[in-house]
Amino acid sequence: MLSHKLFKPLASFRAQLVAFIAGMLLLTSLVISLLNQRLERRTTQVVDEYIRAIPQAIDVAYHSLSEGIFLYKLVAPYAPDGPPVDAENAIRRILIVDENGIINDSTLPEEKGKPLKEVFTGAPGCHTGDLQLSARTIGADEIRSLCFAIVTQSEKGEEKKRKIVILISMSHLKRVKETGERVRLLAFAVLGLALIVAIAAFSRRFTRPILDLEQAAQRVTAGNLDLNVPVSGPKEVSTLSSTFNEMLAGLRRNRDLEEQLQRAERSAVVGRLASGIAHEIRNPLNFMNLSIDHLQAACAPEDARKRNEFSHILTTIKEEISRLNRLVSDFLSYGRPARLKPRELDARVLIEEVSDLVKAQAEQQGVKINISTNNSADTKFQADYEQIKTCFSNLMINAVQAMPEGGALNITLHPNQSNLHIEFADTGTGIAPENLAQIFEPYYSTKDTGIGLGLPLTKKIIEEHGGQIEVESEPGQGTTFTVTLPRRTA
Repeated sequence: MLSHKLFKPLASFRAQLVAFIAGMLLLTSLVISLLNQRLERRTTQVVDEYIRAIPQAIDVAYHSLSEGIFLYKLVAPYAPDGPPVDAENAIRRILIVDENGIINDSTLPEEKGKPLKEVFTGAPGCHTGDLQLSARTIGADEIRSLCFAIVTQSEKGEEKKRKIVILISMSHLKRVKETGERVRLLAFAVLGLALIVAIAAFSRRFTRPILDLEQAAQRVTAGNLDLNVPVSGPKEVSTLSSTFNEMLAGLRRNRDLEEQLQRAERSAVVGRLASGIAHEIRNPLNFMNLSIDHLQAACAPEDARKRNEFSHILTTIKEEISRLNRLVSDFLSYGRPARLKPRELDARVLIEEVSDLVKAQAEQQGVKINISTNNSADTKFQADYEQIKTCFSNLMINAVQAMPEGGALNITLHPNQSNLHIEFADTGTGIAPENLAQIFEPYYSTKDTGIGLGLPLTKKIIEEHGGQIEVESEPGQGTTFTVTLPRRTA
């Protein structure tokens, strides 16, 4: 497993968190600053409009008095070049009032001749040279009244005191202010939502590895150690993930060691038990061997043909008893180098001999045994007859037992100049993947009978001859054992 030292995150969680907060603050400040600048420019434009409108209104009033033109004819829409004076603009009305408080002229013709107090209650009084400013709310509109007095001369040379009253509406400025407040509120809402989304995405980036660790811990608690968590995220989290993976690797090693120890303990117990049983088997084998000698001497038929057949049968039985006795000796000496007695053998002939031994069981189960050679080369090689025969017997017996409902055992010989490859392919039940890696271990067996030494002993004998054995299997499809033996033993 890769160590966590191989992973180098860009920054720690603390550094990334500080960078994220700083970035969000900078972005928020930038957006708010740009928004404020835009709103300030708009407010400044409106204030400039007020600043331009007041002198224009004063100029219109003086022009009306000096030229004797009615005010309403000097402002838009009567005068295209005149300033706009209405409820929608900065200047709402311009009034010229005499000494008695009667309106002599107005931008609204219907107000002419009316008392000022009737039109604008609370109008400030002013004297010559004074400039008075007052505030008044009319409906939803805030009105600022600007009042100053001047002295004019009539055509007869009489001096008359006049007051000029300019009513300034603050609604336009108020609308700009309210619009700015709404824009700011909307901007803060959008920024807040964006911050929430950014924080959620940012936190997910950091919490995802932790959630992976939590799920992995739950799976480990359930007994699943065959997993690794992805190493990602900030330095602290990636270090934790790497440490967790190292812990899992240690647990897997401990689990494998415990399984090996348990198998070794079981093998030791079974080995001691089997060793005791093997010692007990030798006595009846010796008795059977002596009994066959007695039968051969005392009960042989007088007819020559029957006597030869009788002798052949007893000889075959004695050979099998002798082979069983040697198997017991091999079992008792398992783990020690075998004493090979190699001689030249014909593999096809040897396989046919073994097939005769399992033929009865194969026919009973409906298993057909096919033996073939893929080319015309001879199938002779050097090996210990008894031990190689035991190997072939174990493989063929296992194959037949794996096909209780019938099938086919195809044995194919592939001889070449230096080696002899033999395939034992059955169409049986197959071997489960979890058992395939352990079938050559001593005392391991998936059958209800047997002590689990057949395949381990087969593998040991083949390897002592300088060869090797391989297995391929798929559950429900069958199993193929491939034995490779050198033509000349070392």
